[in-house]
Amino acid sequence: MVSRFNRTVGAIVGGVAASVMFLSSSATAQESPIVVTGPGSSMHIERVPVQDLNLASRDGERTLYRRVSNAVERVCLHDQGRWYGMTQPDFVTCTEGAWRGARPQMVGMLYRARQLAYYRR
Repeated sequence: MVSRFNRTVGAIVGGVAASVMFLSSSATAQESPIVVTGPGSSMHIERVPVQDLNLASRDGERTLYRRVSNAVERVCLHDQGRWYGMTQPDFVTCTEGAWRGARPQMVGMLYRARQLAYYRR
């Protein structure tokens, strides 16, 4: 009786573990874009695509950083109220805020990609 119970529990736990691994791999394969936002009432939003990057590699990480950096610059230079753009303190404040929002998204994506690559070995 006990051995049949242990086999049943083992089969259930194994099935759950396999389904979790399957769902986590498909979720990381279709990463959502990183959202970069600027502060203020006329908030500008830009989405940075990452689906084509191998985030487990250093080249993929560099490309991600470059894309987000360009998006931060575009978001913070976007100021429809003035034709000449932001002043230096406003630009610095904007970039700091945009990076503060983008970094946790980047770290999470890189962590999941490296974790997935490690466990697939």
